[in-house]
Amino acid sequence: MKIANRDARPLVKEQHPFEGSNLFAQFHTQNHPNGDNGSDMWYVVYSYGDHWPLFIHAGDTWFENGSKHSRTTAKHRTQVHPHCPTVLLSVQWMRRLASGGYAAIAKERVLQGEPA
Repeated sequence: MKIANRDARPLVKEQHPFEGSNLFAQFHTQNHPNGDNGSDMWYVVYSYGDHWPLFIHAGDTWFENGSKHSRTTAKHRTQVHPHCPTVLLSVQWMRRLASGGYAAIAKERVLQGEPA
């Protein structure tokens, strides 16, 4: 659904997909690493495309992009912050978390160390 950015926070708090002005949210499916049939749905809020995840709700935890960003993205952040405790991550870790889940991060961390 297309909405005004100023109306997005309630949708974020309830984890509903939406599309605003250069701001959107969607679900990603994270498959279980042990190969069972289950999967987790993670909610991701983006600013200016999927290269800049602002917030991710994974399990019972909200993650927040702590990397430096533009004035407009700062406004997006203010408009959609879920107003609850968050775990700050760099944009690199946020991208990896959104695309591959915990298992992808753990594998990369073990094999390669911190991302560039």
